Amino acid sequence: MRLPEEPMKLSVLFIILCCLALPALSRAGVVLEGDACRQVFDNPKAEQIACQTGFRLDPVTRSRLESNSFGFVSDLACSAVITAKRSEVVARLHAKGDVALPPQEVRCNLVSGGDPVPVRFHLAPVVRIDASGRAVDARLGIRDLTGIPEPLATAVAEFLNSDPGLRRSIVSAANEILPNLPRK
Repeated sequence: MRLPEEPMKLSVLFIILCCLALPALSRAGVVLEGDACRQVFDNPKAEQIACQTGFRLDPVTRSRLESNSFGFVSDLACSAVITAKRSEVVARLHAKGDVALPPQEVRCNLVSGGDPVPVRFHLAPVVRIDASGRAVDARLGIRDLTGIPEPLATAVAEFLNSDPGLRRSIVSAANEILPNLPRK
């Protein structure tokens, strides 16, 4: 298996596919924080992926979230334990079409009124791979958001699921990683 030039990028693709975070290199959308997945991806023999990672929204996305939530939510910082089998992720990527991964639990601190509020949700991401092997679209698949009342929970989930900046970032990161994955 050929490892990418920057092992962090492979870690980021997996996080995007499983938890939908983005690289620490300040992409529009989120910034990776507290990532311990690099060690797992540095080892091409590690079949079982199990690592801790985290992310927070970048300033532009925080501003959009605050606007879309009518000022009730001003920030979101999350963490998750990512689990999967490397061979299954690679097989799904090589199959092209939609790459849908099972839900991963994400725990966050959502800032509302200046105070952190613990929330949880499940992320079931889908990345569309075209016939040429390039990512062309992505959906976050956030659901089951708990810890805040309705309709705010629905509004936050809908914002994250539909934010075009987050979707573009996922597609861009996937396209950086795909050429570095093992061939069939």
